[in-house]
Amino acid sequence: MLVKIKEATGGRHLWGRLLGSTLVGELADTLIFCTIAAPIIGISSFSDFLNYVLVGYIYKCAVELLLLPVTYPLIGWFRRNEVEAQ
Repeated sequence: MLVKIKEATGGRHLWGRLLGSTLVGELADTLIFCTIAAPIIGISSFSDFLNYVLVGYIYKCAVELLLLPVTYPLIGWFRRNEVEAQ
């Protein structure tokens, strides 16, 4: 996903690529996980399931947003220290 977004933006807007990828990826991850976990933990109504999914999704995306200032320097460090594959 990140590669497609990077191509579309010409390598610019790292924050947008990271958040866009997170929004899509976490939606899929949350839906799959919650669908499997909900009946196991006793969630039986659709409204409770929807609340479970939304809270999980919003939480995961909020964590990514809060960690974005840490992600930038880490990516910079990896770019400066990466070894070219031969």
